[in-house]
Amino acid sequence: MKSMNPKVTVLMPVYNGEEFLGEAIDSILNQTLNDFEFLIISEHGTSEESLHIINNYKDERIRHLHNKTPLGLVGSLNFGLKEAKGDYIARMDADDFSYPKRLDLQVKLLDRNKKIGICGTWVETIEVNSSSTFRYPTEPSRLQSRLLFDSALAHPSVMFRKIFIDKFGLKYDENDLYAEDWSFWQKSSFIFPITNIPKVLLKYRITEHSTSRFNADKQLSVIKTIHKRNIQNLCSEFTDEDIDLHTELGMWQFKSNQAFIEKSEKWLLKLKHCNSVKKIYPEPEFTSILAERWFFVCRAASKLGLITWSIYWNSPLRKHNEHYKHAYIFIKCIIK
Repeated sequence: MKSMNPKVTVLMPVYNGEEFLGEAIDSILNQTLNDFEFLIISEHGTSEESLHIINNYKDERIRHLHNKTPLGLVGSLNFGLKEAKGDYIARMDADDFSYPKRLDLQVKLLDRNKKIGICGTWVETIEVNSSSTFRYPTEPSRLQSRLLFDSALAHPSVMFRKIFIDKFGLKYDENDLYAEDWSFWQKSSFIFPITNIPKVLLKYRITEHSTSRFNADKQLSVIKTIHKRNIQNLCSEFTDEDIDLHTELGMWQFKSNQAFIEKSEKWLLKLKHCNSVKKIYPEPEFTSILAERWFFVCRAASKLGLITWSIYWNSPLRKHNEHYKHAYIFIKCIIK
């Protein structure tokens, strides 16, 4: 029988996407943890086929709410945060797949660690002809520092502690549509610890209709706005060119030329200096994240050979990387 006060509310907005909808629903209903409500919010204008798939399920754990007027993704998510009855709220997308032990493992972690407010997981991305594993940071201080550059949690993998959502009045920001999750994590990370389980517990599907591709230009604009907001908080002086560079670094869009390497080092060192003054991000984790980004910048430019190696080795950032990374860069530059 469905619990009046379930341990978990699984929140899944739906707008069409019928191709993988049944698989997504089944993956939640087949979880090893049974004490949950499955809150499915279908958007106004959702296809009849999608609604038919949802309504065809008779599992009493499903609570289907249909928007009579358009709320959009952010509106539906915020509505779901208010409607959720569970102690925890797990996100899910209509085209992804949760592994059977996902909810159970996240609940156990949050039950053990009362201060943690958000818990994500590692994910396997699925594209048409490829797949890869995203291994996000697990240590809260390191994760918080990483958020200055990009979203270090996969949105459909996260589980929230609802009492924190209510206590601190947290919600998704309509102004950050297309990157609303990232801004949510950033704000939250300064209120309570957030983490990731170092285990793949979700298959994250990337299709031609995914938000990151379908609204790429709009998303980029929002990302730059968020970057500018964060850098404004950290550094007193910066230029639009700095924001463009920071955006490239955050999106892993590295250029294989000497000018880009040198500009990147200068900017990363400036961020380190700004943080030494403002003390916004925890150390030594923040510098470690900067050094990690520096490593990837130089790795991408290894075809320049010993030029890249010399710049990498002589940078103060190099000292904060592990020894194996030095060897890796050196070998890559030698066998360019």
